[in-house]
Amino acid sequence: MPFENENTYIKMVENGKENSFHAGYEENLETVKSLFDKEYPNIVVEDVFEQEKMPHISPIDGKTVVGKFQMSSKETSEKAIAIARQSYRNWYNKGYISRSLVFLRAADLMSERKFEFAALLTYENGKNRYEAMGDVDEAIDFMRYYALQLIENEGYIKFTGTAYDGEDSKSVMKPYGVFLVISPFNFFSITVGMTTGPLLVGNSVILKPSSDIPLSSYKFIRLLHEAGVPKENLFFISGSGGRVGRTLYTDDRVDGIVFTGSREIGMKIFRESQERRPKIAVTEMGGKDTIIVTDKCNIDKAAEGVARSAFGYSGQKCSACSLALIDRKIYNSFKVKLVEFSRKLAVDDPRKKEAYTGPVINKDAYSKFTRIMAEVPKEKILLGGKTLGRDGYFVENTILDNVGNPDIERVELFLPILALKPVDSLREAVDLVNSMDYGLTGGIFTEDRKEIEYYFNNADVGVIYANRRRGGSTGAMVGSQPFVGWKFSGTSGKGTGSFYYLQQFLREQAQTIVR
Repeated sequence: MPFENENTYIKMVENGKENSFHAGYEENLETVKSLFDKEYPNIVVEDVFEQEKMPHISPIDGKTVVGKFQMSSKETSEKAIAIARQSYRNWYNKGYISRSLVFLRAADLMSERKFEFAALLTYENGKNRYEAMGDVDEAIDFMRYYALQLIENEGYIKFTGTAYDGEDSKSVMKPYGVFLVISPFNFFSITVGMTTGPLLVGNSVILKPSSDIPLSSYKFIRLLHEAGVPKENLFFISGSGGRVGRTLYTDDRVDGIVFTGSREIGMKIFRESQERRPKIAVTEMGGKDTIIVTDKCNIDKAAEGVARSAFGYSGQKCSACSLALIDRKIYNSFKVKLVEFSRKLAVDDPRKKEAYTGPVINKDAYSKFTRIMAEVPKEKILLGGKTLGRDGYFVENTILDNVGNPDIERVELFLPILALKPVDSLREAVDLVNSMDYGLTGGIFTEDRKEIEYYFNNADVGVIYANRRRGGSTGAMVGSQPFVGWKFSGTSGKGTGSFYYLQQFLREQAQTIVR
């Protein structure tokens, strides 16, 4: 069975079914409302309800209660760890074919319910229909791709050479035991991929999702149980990261942590989780993603690629372009083209068909935008800079002109704020990219092959593109662009959606039989 990306919207448009796409999504915008304002339990084999609850509010209006979730107790977390530890070998011993078939079944189930998941994501984290469906597609892709990788690699069992007559040896990759997954708000697919990796190869997994996207994560865990993952091997624990997460990641019975989020929190988890024993840490901690535009570019292509990367999903992608380095010779003309194109990208209710950018995720992000813009001189604002006077957490797509502020030009903001900076040469631009603490994604716009070659050979960045109009630093596809962070952006050097990914959750055992 060859792998093929789900790619729902593109395929439906190509098959003349664009109207069906919109109809399916809009129908589910109404039906998912039946899930709202209900209480959802933790899942520790059985449903577990706690004394303290957490309401999850939609960023679209700042009012709609998507669901009420549990603030997990220490006792619940410890119970999950104990059961996970006791039962992981039973799951591993089912064999890699059996486990892979479970995940292929789960991918099919999610594909059947893709419009429901996409509509739910719009309410949960504010994505428009195209971004939301792309997110669900990627989640499906992760499950299928990893399952097929495990089958293709025969469970990572390899017969080795023989040093002595009468000996048969092999290398067997085996699970560690228990992995904790701490997932972000911005991509449901990241939650799915981070959970699938360690679980598929035979570990037990405890998922602690972001408090800003708990309902889709909850429904994903229910779907995996329906597909055949034993409840003793997969758990859903909700709550704040500081209270609930720390209880989980500092426990010695947890063998590894899979984390996507901020550098500050990621480094804190990395340090505190290792205090008493070494643990596997597979982390992605953001990026300060930069696009270089040289004087040999197609300026229209570059303006579109930079704008789409900067403002897709309100700049809340780890791969979003937040700094563009422009050759000084075309700096002024590029600014005009960029602003002209960016004005076309509508900031609106993400449920609307024409919305390109929706709200930022929560009140904290909204307030952060306000604080940053209060410090920027008005003459440096080429576009945007304001909040919108409406319900929800809506802010304008913003372009800043050579502000010279390191807090804007070097720090990940996770907002629809794009800083422009002129440079005198490609070498200067690449040196600036390499001086960043992060190295997740980046891109270049130039029609000169030698400039592309120089950039590819010298940029210390995990995922790089040349002349990508659909997104100059965004849009990695499972099976095509492994998504990997260098420097502070990641700890393992292996990417998601890559043939190396699953091996991070396995340890090698050498087995020898003497005949």
